[in-house]
Amino acid sequence: MKIALVGIYPPPYGGRSIHIQRLKKRLEEDGVTCTVYENSGVLKKENNVIIMKSMSTWLIGQLLHGTEDVIHCHNDSRKLLILFSLLSILKDKRIIFTLHSFRYSPKDFDLWYKFAFWLATRVRVYFITVGPEIKEKIVSLGVKSEYVEVIPSFIPPAIREEEIAEIPEEVWDFIDSHSPVISANASKISFYNNQDLYGIDMCIDLCANLKKDYSQIGLVLSLPDIGNYEYFEKMKQRIVKKGIENNFLFQTKPCQFYPILIKSNVFVRPTNTDGYGVSIAEAISFDVPAIASDVCPRSEGTILFKSRDADDFTLKVKDVLNNYVQDKKKIASIELENNIEKIVKIYKSLMNEKTKGVKID
Repeated sequence: MKIALVGIYPPPYGGRSIHIQRLKKRLEEDGVTCTVYENSGVLKKENNVIIMKSMSTWLIGQLLHGTEDVIHCHNDSRKLLILFSLLSILKDKRIIFTLHSFRYSPKDFDLWYKFAFWLATRVRVYFITVGPEIKEKIVSLGVKSEYVEVIPSFIPPAIREEEIAEIPEEVWDFIDSHSPVISANASKISFYNNQDLYGIDMCIDLCANLKKDYSQIGLVLSLPDIGNYEYFEKMKQRIVKKGIENNFLFQTKPCQFYPILIKSNVFVRPTNTDGYGVSIAEAISFDVPAIASDVCPRSEGTILFKSRDADDFTLKVKDVLNNYVQDKKKIASIELENNIEKIVKIYKSLMNEKTKGVKID
């Protein structure tokens, strides 16, 4: 079985690229031939990761001499849905789209979007959504429910010394000199509905609020791609204004987040929209209590707060810190599902299909 993964591969670092990286490594460990076709344009030093010059050139190559049995695309582009649907027809390919997020409302569903999903589900394109809300949205666009599988994107990391070594020494010094330590992350500064999508502003306010009771509080926010430098400078000014410049650290080097997470007392994810939040599941897998906004279904064991409510956010974090031993014990008993097995099951199901319209068991 040969698998093509199409999407972003680290760097840049984010939930989607980390998922593809871990999926590739786990497949290769199981003896599956796997090639990543990467579309971020950032050069990689990794075997079987190929930088695409353009999607159209890659698609022509697939038409002429593509050898992969399954093409697994991690994108929600309507253009790609249409093109990959045509590739499925012309080359008898098995196509999967994983939707890691889907930040569209019904008013965004124009005729092209509806046509793209209508076409995809009537050939042999299957979908994986990281949460049930995304499944409901695409089913409303005409995708048959039986062609959609809800599989969270979390894949447990393999602890690698070389990845731990990439963390800047200043981060370890900061963690060693603060207590408790809270961590958060954002792939890059982004906005949704004119608000800070990852809640960087809320993390700053949280740190200031907690400092009143925890003078040595430390908050590390991993931001491997700053993106919006104007807003970044504004947030640094906010930190100084609130008097927490010694308690708040931006980690801006492109590297893995899990080494920081392991050393944290609490993880927070104050996003104002989300598909799943893979870092939450990662925190719970390391027995680190996780507090997240209530914008979507979260991993078992997540403590929720009302989105964009700074008071509720602070209250929930304080509750965890005040009942830390009990909360650690609660999440220690949680066993997260093996999502790799579910994805491989779909691959095998598609490989066994010989006619159209066969349902994924």
